[in-house]
Amino acid sequence: MSDASPKQMHRQTELLFGLDDRPGLMKGSVAALGHLAAIVASILTAPLLIAGAIGLNPEDTRYVLNASLLVSGIATFIQVYRIGNLGCGMIAIQGTSFAFVGPLAYAAPIYTGEIEATILVGKIMGTCAVLGILVMISSFYLDKLRNIITSTVAGTTIFLLGATLLESAIKNLSRVFYTTDGWGHYTITIEALVTVGVILFLMRLKQSLVRVACIPIGLLCGCVVAYALGDYSPAHSEFSSYFFILAPAHFPLQFDLLLFILLLPIFLVSLTETIGDITATSLVSNQPISGPVYVKRLRGGVMADGFNPSLASVLGTFPNTTFSQNNAVIRVTGVASRQVGIILAIFLIILGSTPHISQLFLHIPGAVLHAGTGLLFSMIAYTGLSIVRIQNHGKSFYVLAISCICAFALREVAPLIAADTFSFAEYSAIVLGFPVASGAIIAVILDRKMQPEDARKTKS
Repeated sequence: MSDASPKQMHRQTELLFGLDDRPGLMKGSVAALGHLAAIVASILTAPLLIAGAIGLNPEDTRYVLNASLLVSGIATFIQVYRIGNLGCGMIAIQGTSFAFVGPLAYAAPIYTGEIEATILVGKIMGTCAVLGILVMISSFYLDKLRNIITSTVAGTTIFLLGATLLESAIKNLSRVFYTTDGWGHYTITIEALVTVGVILFLMRLKQSLVRVACIPIGLLCGCVVAYALGDYSPAHSEFSSYFFILAPAHFPLQFDLLLFILLLPIFLVSLTETIGDITATSLVSNQPISGPVYVKRLRGGVMADGFNPSLASVLGTFPNTTFSQNNAVIRVTGVASRQVGIILAIFLIILGSTPHISQLFLHIPGAVLHAGTGLLFSMIAYTGLSIVRIQNHGKSFYVLAISCICAFALREVAPLIAADTFSFAEYSAIVLGFPVASGAIIAVILDRKMQPEDARKTKS
C-alpha cells in the first residue's frame, strides 16, 4: 500500500513548523517548554509512588527520581533523532509510565520482610530489561500482536489498571487522613480539595495548552496551599554535589519469574498504546498513517519503546514508555519539528542533572499527591472505558464487564489457592490476586470468542 498523501488525511493540522523544519533556538525552546510542562510531573510522580510502595530509603528515592528525568531525556532523544532503525523520528516523548505503578505496588508487599528494598528494585529492573528486549523483538510481529491485544483487550486492561490504581490512591489518602487528628483533618481535606478542584477547573478551560498542563499546575497549587497551612516545608538539599551523575547498575540487576508474569500484560498493553500514540503523532504532524514510511516509523518507535526501558533498568530507574499528551501540545502549538523534540530532550537531561528537583518532589504532602494522582487514575479508567465503547462489533462492553467481574472475584478467592504449599499454586494465587493480569487474560479469551465470525476469519 502506498503512503497516504496529505489530501487523504481528513484531519490536517495547521502547522507552523513541519517535521523537518527548524524553528530556531528561541521559538524551539518556547515550544519545548510547553511539552515539558505537560510531562514533568508525570515523569516524577510515577517513580515516587513506586519507590514509596517498595519502601526505598530517601537517598535511593532521590536517585531514582533524578535518573527518571535524565533517562527520559536520553530516551526521548533516541525516539526523536532516530539512530539507525531505533526510534520513530518524530516528537514522541518518553517518560516513566503510571502503568507500572499498580503491578509493582501490588508485588512489593509479597517481598517485604524477605529481601531488602534495593534488592527488590534490582529484581524489578532486571525483569523489566528482559521484557524490554521482548518488546524490541515484537516490533517485527506487530500485525500478529494486534490480532491478540486488540483495542477491546487494551481498553479493558487500561480500565482495570485505572480502577486498581484509583483504589490504591483512595486507600493512601485515607491513611494520610486517619494518621492525623484535630485540625490536621481540615488541613488534609483543604489540600486535597484544592488540588482536585484546580485540575478539574483547568481541564474545562478553552486554552488547550493550559489543559495539558493541568496536573503539574494542580499539584503546584496544592503545595502552595499546604505551605500556607504549614504542612509543606521543602527541606534543604541533602546532596553534597550540585550535579547528579548516573551510576550504571546502581541497583544490581536480577530476573524474577513472578514479576515477569505480573508485568508482561502491562508491557503488551503499553506496546499497543505506543502504536496508537505514534499513529496519533504521525497524524498531527501531517505524516502518512499507512504505507512503508509509516510502518518504518512505527516499527522503529516500538523498538525504541522496548530499548528505552532496558536502558532505564541499567541506569537505575523504572521503565518508561511513549507519552500521549504531547500530541495535544503539537496540535495546539502547530510545531511538529524534530528540533523541538531534541531541545526538550536536552531540557530533561538538564533537569535530571539538578538534584534539587527530586528534593522538591520528595516532600510533596501526601494529601496533595494522592488526591492529584487519584483524579489522574480515574481519567485512566475512563480512557479505557472510552476505548471499549467505540469498538464496532458491539460485544466489547460485555468483554469489559465480564472480565472486570471475574478479575475482582478471583482476587477474593486467591488467598484460598495460596494455602496450597506448592509453589505453582502460590504463583497462581498471586497472579489471580492482581485484577489487571487476570482481567487481561480473560479479556483476550472472551474477545476472541465474542468477535463476529467474519472478523475471526479475517484475522485467522
